[in-house]
Amino acid sequence: MTEAEEKEVKEDSDEVKEAERSSTEVEQLKSDLEAQTKIAEDYLSRLKYLQADFENYKKMAARERELYELCATEELIKALLPVIDNLEAAIASAKQNEDDTSFVEGLELIYANLLEVLGKEGLKPIKAVGEKFDPYKHEVLVTVTDDELPEDTVVDEFEKGYTFGSKVIRSSKVKVSKVESSAQTEEGEDA
Repeated sequence: MTEAEEKEVKEDSDEVKEAERSSTEVEQLKSDLEAQTKIAEDYLSRLKYLQADFENYKKMAARERELYELCATEELIKALLPVIDNLEAAIASAKQNEDDTSFVEGLELIYANLLEVLGKEGLKPIKAVGEKFDPYKHEVLVTVTDDELPEDTVVDEFEKGYTFGSKVIRSSKVKVSKVESSAQTEEGEDA
């Protein structure tokens, strides 16, 4: 082999070595790129979870704030219930004395306004008279025997009950009808 041929072979050999080195470097760069891509995807995934956790935290904090406000409002309404009772008693008393009709009208306006304000906050009176007794809404103070009414019908209401939202905050104090059973009647006749 001539010197020129040897030089050419050597150059070809150097090119092959450089190509191999280049190929190795490319493979190394690809490997590094894949590793960095996995790290970036991991960070992105973590960021998405943190963002979702933060959104959930904001929603939970809003729910807790709403619950706190609801409880605070409930306590206010409970404190105002005796005021409503006293206004009702004053109106009833003033109606018996017919000379003070303007006073009664003023009390009735105050009473209606107070109930309207509390109604906007979620307070609702429990319907009692003529309704079937519901132990979740009514508290029995007196029972009366009445064969004309169905069993467990509320006959009279001594104190109004109220709900706040879906929660009973004060049950109605009521008088409930009972029907005298035929078994009690027969026992009474035998004695």
